[in-house]
Amino acid sequence: MPWAIRAAREHGILDHPDEERRVHEQPVPRIGGVAIFASTVLAAGGVFLWDLYDPSVDLPLVPHLPGVVLGCVIVFVTGMVDDAKGVRPALKLLAQSVAAIAVVAYGFRISSLTVGDVFIDLGVFAIPITILWMVGMTNAFNLIDGVDGLAGTMALIGLASCVAIDLVVHESNVLVITYAMMGAMFAFLRFNRPPAKVFLGDSGSMLLGFWLSIRTVGAATGESGVTFALLPLFALAYPLVDTFVAMARRWLRGHPISRADGRHIHHQILALGLSPKRTVELVGLLFFCVALMGISIVFAPPRFTLALGAAGMVLAFAAFFYGVKWLRYNEFLEFGASIQSVLVNARSHVRNKVLAGDIAGRILKAKSAEEVRTLLADSAEELKLLEISVIPAAPHFHQPDKRQISPPSERPFRVDYPIAWDSDGHINEVVLRVWCERPSDKRHIGAERIATRLAMALEQWLNQNPGAFGGVTAVEHAAKRLSPMGTSRHDE
Repeated sequence: MPWAIRAAREHGILDHPDEERRVHEQPVPRIGGVAIFASTVLAAGGVFLWDLYDPSVDLPLVPHLPGVVLGCVIVFVTGMVDDAKGVRPALKLLAQSVAAIAVVAYGFRISSLTVGDVFIDLGVFAIPITILWMVGMTNAFNLIDGVDGLAGTMALIGLASCVAIDLVVHESNVLVITYAMMGAMFAFLRFNRPPAKVFLGDSGSMLLGFWLSIRTVGAATGESGVTFALLPLFALAYPLVDTFVAMARRWLRGHPISRADGRHIHHQILALGLSPKRTVELVGLLFFCVALMGISIVFAPPRFTLALGAAGMVLAFAAFFYGVKWLRYNEFLEFGASIQSVLVNARSHVRNKVLAGDIAGRILKAKSAEEVRTLLADSAEELKLLEISVIPAAPHFHQPDKRQISPPSERPFRVDYPIAWDSDGHINEVVLRVWCERPSDKRHIGAERIATRLAMALEQWLNQNPGAFGGVTAVEHAAKRLSPMGTSRHDE
């Protein structure tokens, strides 16, 4: 590790701080992955050479090991080039896909899953899902490398889960590479704890994500080829949850899903005032318990499985509900409020849309402007509104006629929908004005939707009857308002 740190400084492979995502204060070497890769290869390679030249040692190796090694080398080299010179996201994704295909070509795949008593045979989807899992986890692990010690801690949790799962599922265990990488991660964390002297870099984070995506599935797959689906998900819960949250909130904001930002879970915890060390300890302890719970749910006696599963679902729901509020993810709070509003007001919204459609049809059949005014005025009560009126060129009313005087806290809500149409070369204007009670969390009339529906019909009617409202143009009305003799009671 000291050699990697010196090499990074000599060649300028440093991670420089910025105001948004990188919270360190000084440039830090970012090729910790090189030391992890080298030490893992040396340690595991020494054991495999011993097995090769000592007849008394017989390590049962999995047939897809050459593909795993080849895939890890491709991912590591890609990350190393990205750390040194930068690689475009599309090329990086292509390299990760090639690495995953190399592993699959040697026989590794998720062919069938089991969740409790439910068995799922993936069939023709086995290879696409396997590639998607490896590429997705490679990038997910890259995303969580944002706080000193966090990615290394999550890697240790994943590796320790692999060891525990493998010892339960398999009769013979070949954990040489897993143990070698665990040793490398302990050494790395000595230099990566806050304030970090070295970062993983893409060469390290991508390598760890790629290896763990393979190793967790291998550990959770029995001799029959069936994979316990919950085990990899719980073992790698943090990168999965953080990636899902990041993608969901970017989608809700309308931002590109691949767009990087500084609002990951660990960034939000830091923003609450916790130190990097406390942030890593909190997240690490929480998701260590998650991994332990996942193993317990899968391998517990049947009478405890249901209880553990129910407890896990309750804890997950509570953690998400309170976590969203605590971490200030306003996207999810607004999404929840929108869902609640739909559930509470769905019936009234449907009713109002139907009524507004009926009234719009009657407007189109009206014979005069007075008939339109009367129709709109009479419809207000049916739509649970205070008043609906057509105002030439938008003069200002302080209150509807029914509520000229009211306390400020009870003043009604107004929606204005401007409508313009051409009459003999002149542009005329009116405003459809809708008054209603102020919306609240538990009551929303949907005046905007009603106004839009009625205004579209009124605009169509005005184009067919251009002189119906007197033909007062916007310019004439503005001149009248500016004239001392043209001031109306409402303007006063």
